Amino acid sequence: MENEISVEVLRAVSDLERIRPAWESWPGNRESDIDFYLTVAGSSPETVRPHVMVISRGGRPDAILVGRLDRRRIPFRLGYLNFRVKADVLFFVAGPLRGNASPENCRLFVQEIRRSLSSGEAHAAYFHHLPTNSDLYSLVRETPGLLARDPVQETHAHFSRSLPATAEEFQRSLSLKLRSNHRWNNLARDFPNAVKVRCFTELAELKELIRDAEQVARTTYQRGLGVGFADTLHERERLTLKARKGWLRAYILYIAQRPAAFWIGDIDGTTFGGEYTGYDPAFRKYSPGMYLTLRGIEDLCTRVSEVDFGTGWAEYKEGLCDREWTEASTYIFAPSVKGLELRLARFLTAGLHASLSRALETTGFLRLAKRVWRARLRKKKAKETRTAHSSPLESLRRSLGAGREVHEKGGGDTRRLPRPAEDDRT
Repeated sequence: MENEISVEVLRAVSDLERIRPAWESWPGNRESDIDFYLTVAGSSPETVRPHVMVISRGGRPDAILVGRLDRRRIPFRLGYLNFRVKADVLFFVAGPLRGNASPENCRLFVQEIRRSLSSGEAHAAYFHHLPTNSDLYSLVRETPGLLARDPVQETHAHFSRSLPATAEEFQRSLSLKLRSNHRWNNLARDFPNAVKVRCFTELAELKELIRDAEQVARTTYQRGLGVGFADTLHERERLTLKARKGWLRAYILYIAQRPAAFWIGDIDGTTFGGEYTGYDPAFRKYSPGMYLTLRGIEDLCTRVSEVDFGTGWAEYKEGLCDREWTEASTYIFAPSVKGLELRLARFLTAGLHASLSRALETTGFLRLAKRVWRARLRKKKAKETRTAHSSPLESLRRSLGAGREVHEKGGGDTRRLPRPAEDDRT
């Protein structure tokens, strides 16, 4: 019948191909692209099977909600301290809904998820970075009963920057603060003709990209937190797909031929999404992270109209970005003993974390606390790096490399970009 509505859950990879045409016809987040989804699910040791929900009207797919069943360790965070509890989780990726995102469809999706949890398929359902102004987020927060509802609301700012058509226009748009820092003059003075930015786009370049990014990543404070870029089989599979699809765009800053910073992301339509950043603390006084970011943006001006910097506040984002919205990750817990245990752990840790964060934000100490903690991790990593590397930074200053160029190996050309304006990002 033309008005007949059905909800189906696809739990096998073979079933997904049946809805590929409809899936690919709907725009959406890179995380919910069918090929990216299959690559991530296939390479993740945590993933048990797909859990993709399909709403059909009159026998035709009208909307899908992209998820998977993971057997994972749920992180519970208090500041920078974490502990993990093993559980079966219905994990819904960022931008999970493709197709008709009507309130009725969202309600049907939430009802079906609650049925799956009640039947024991998982201990919780997790929604990754939903816009807080979406119907899906509102229904996930409001529909479940008290004991199934997430007791904590953790929101995060998401930042992006619209780009002009040329690098020159972008430079003129920067604030005086971004144009008046002396650190990059010192970089040019200390390493004359030895600063290079290289862009990676091709499958043949992946081995070198991963090697050099990992060399930097192991020195970063993010590695001390167990986050950020890491050379794993899972990450290699993701980057390989992006390169094959023509999505990959990654930048690495070299100082005297040594990798000093990286910015790894991909192009999705007219938007570049930055996924990983990091810099070697040995070069911190030169602000290599912001140097690389601005050089990358200059290159992107002729290719995309927007740069998505992702979630989480950072001082450099406030200085660069012109658009901000709010997202939140949230749970629905199963009506079971395990589900109640997870909800209690969530309440005790995330609730206390949120309360402390609000108190510190009110008093102005939150950003200071983050800087102090990150500084401690940087010092620890810098000490490990000095132990691991026999050549000190001073020896690099005597090394001469290629000039300031962006090497577009993917396109076969090498172009010289204008020198960027300065900033104090590290």
